[in-house]
Amino acid sequence: MNRKEFGELVATLRQDLGWTQFHLAEYADLDEAVVSQIERGVKKYFEPELLFHLANALQLTSLERHEFVLAASGLDEKQIVRQPSAMMATDVFHPAKILERMLALTADIRVPAFLNDVYGDVIAANRMMLAFYNVPPSMLETAATVPGGYNTTRLNFGRDLVGRKHVLDNWDHYALNSMRAFRENSLLHRAKPYFKYLMKNFRNPTEYPFFDRYWKLVSSTEQDKEMRVDHFSYRHSEFGPLKYIASMTITVTSFGNLFLVQNLPLDEHTDEVFTQLKLKAGTGAVRFAPWPEKPMP
Repeated sequence: MNRKEFGELVATLRQDLGWTQFHLAEYADLDEAVVSQIERGVKKYFEPELLFHLANALQLTSLERHEFVLAASGLDEKQIVRQPSAMMATDVFHPAKILERMLALTADIRVPAFLNDVYGDVIAANRMMLAFYNVPPSMLETAATVPGGYNTTRLNFGRDLVGRKHVLDNWDHYALNSMRAFRENSLLHRAKPYFKYLMKNFRNPTEYPFFDRYWKLVSSTEQDKEMRVDHFSYRHSEFGPLKYIASMTITVTSFGNLFLVQNLPLDEHTDEVFTQLKLKAGTGAVRFAPWPEKPMP
């Protein structure tokens, strides 16, 4: 991410809090002129103390701070990954090869799993995950024509409340975990046109009545998260009490990370539920959102 793009990211994070440059300067203990220089992309060197104060002021979680500091490095995604050479081959610049490999892995996994990108769009899900969420066919049929139609946010916070209907208790914990993953995975891309396009739709209270509440709650929760694993414990409308972790495997590419999320059971009952899902739904994966291209219908 070059300095201009980093400045746009800082401006986006500031605006998300409803602040002016003066407010950010005050909370970060900086001169307002410095904030202006950062956002315009003209400040070339960022002192460690400056980044520390900015991250504090912008209320970033630990995992968001990690992405924020990476963004401040000045390297873009194609420079962060290892470069090909005569001595070493890499597929990080070949999206078709990466996607083929990740789709095969998603299909082979024997627990509910899905593959999503930095924007929260579900690229593919295995049949166990589709059976687990029991996504209405009408939602899948219209997904390609609806903004964010394949996004995890639509599933958890859209007006159909597909996710919430299955979670009979402990919904706040479930929703915060889901929203935190969306925020942390997307931080480097918050100033991108496609992310702004998604946010414009997600902030429509008619279509996404609970989105804004949980988006804001993430940065003010009492317990921070330092690893990309989420614990879930709740009573499911069909499967009863469930306990599992959503474990995330990160694939680094020059087009943005891909995240393979797997639900791993933590007790015998959940393990039995997942076994029955495998018998009922079978294996294999279903493709959904396009990647790496992100059209905006």
